[in-house]
Amino acid sequence: MEQAGVRVRVEVRPEGAGGAGTGTGVAVVSVGGELDYDGVGQLEEAIRSVRDEGVHRLVFDLSGLTFMDSSGVNSFLRAQRDAQAGDGWVRLADPQSSVLRVIELVGLAQAIPLHTTVGEALEA
Repeated sequence: MEQAGVRVRVEVRPEGAGGAGTGTGVAVVSVGGELDYDGVGQLEEAIRSVRDEGVHRLVFDLSGLTFMDSSGVNSFLRAQRDAQAGDGWVRLADPQSSVLRVIELVGLAQAIPLHTTVGEALEA
């Protein structure tokens, strides 16, 4: 039986074709399960580890996220603030309808760009 909670996986992709470019790349952070107060620490630790590697461009793949409360919203806003301080950015991609409803309700997409797919977020 699968335990409830959040699952986080990080993949750092080189910037540009073949890793060319001036930056260190883009981190695609896949978030699955339920993102609430109990699981937000795991997400923030993953974000911190990417930032420590000098990566300040993040795409959050929300396709596997089934639930998010205000703790998750605040975590994404902190990630955005920290990324901008490092001359980077944050983008959200592919939320399920339940998570999209939260994003729309709190106006998160006004602060962080929202894309229908990870590919679209990477190309933006």
